[in-house]
This record gives sequence, C-alpha cells and structure tokens, in this order.
Amino acid sequence: MMSINHLSLSLLLFVSFYTVNTFGFTKTIDLNLSWNNCGPSTDSIQLQSLSITPDPIRIPGGFNITGSASVALEIPTDVHVTVLLERKVGPFFVKVPCVDNFGSCNYGNACELWAEFCPKYAARFGLPCECPIAANIYSVSNANIVVDKKVPPELLGEYRATVDIGSSQNHLGCVNIDLSIKK
Repeated sequence: MMSINHLSLSLLLFVSFYTVNTFGFTKTIDLNLSWNNCGPSTDSIQLQSLSITPDPIRIPGGFNITGSASVALEIPTDVHVTVLLERKVGPFFVKVPCVDNFGSCNYGNACELWAEFCPKYAARFGLPCECPIAANIYSVSNANIVVDKKVPPELLGEYRATVDIGSSQNHLGCVNIDLSIKK
C-alpha cells in the first residue's frame, strides 16, 4: 500500500514531468488572449477593447497591442495598483512572486511609476504621462513592442493576471487578462 508521502511525491514528480515534458508527451493548450473588467460597472476606468497579435505572444520577437479604455472621472494623484500574476504549472495556476517590480506586486504610488515609464514607452501613443489624468477615452492602435532578449524557458507559458486599481477616495477599476507567451 502506498503511503501519503509516496503518493504526494509521485504526484509532485508527475506534475514536474508533465510541466517540463520530460517523457516527450505533449499536453498543452494555448490560452488565447481574453480579458474582462472585474470591477463594478460604476468603476471610472473600464477597458473597452484589447487585442494582441500574434496570439500567443512569441518571444523573442515583436507583437502589436491595440486597445482602448474609458476614464469617466479624473484619475487622482494617489493611485495604488495591486497585480496578481499567475503562471500555469501543469494543471494548476501558481502565483508569481513580486521580484524587482515584476509579478504579483503592490504599487503604492502608481503615478510615480507611470511618470517614469510613460515618457520612454507610452507617450509616443498620445497617452498622458502625469497624474491627475483627465477623463477621456484613451486608445492605442498597433503599438509595436519588440522583445529582442531571450527569455528562459521556464518563463514561457500561460499566464493570467488581475490588475486592481484604486485611490484613497474610491475603487477605480479592475481587469482580468489571460494570455500565452511562447518561443
């Protein structure tokens, strides 16, 4: 009779073999891009559209992002963002820890980070780079992103993320995104 420890070890080994494809069998399902607003319809930030091509994303390589978001009320200067990022490992999704501001992180002052990021990467698409951000509909069409660095194989795969946005005054928005990154 197999003990619980042996059963647990066997299950762990199966998941490991399944994940790294040690035995040469393949069991992969492309997680096509999908998204939805996860906050109430009264949130002032609502993603209206999002597409990424190619889907799945291929790295190294380039991909295009097209999307729009409506901002019903001015976004204040005290914005905080919580990101929950999970990667599929075998049949399970596992939380990616926050390392160097990547992964499942809390950003206490998102406006400061946005002010650093935006001029380098987003201003060319006509997006405002400083908070407060005026109420408006903001769109990006065929924003080409090129990742020319090789990514370790263990970072490729299926991901899902929840991005929750708030301020000291109220909840601003929430978006769930599922996508795949391949070589």
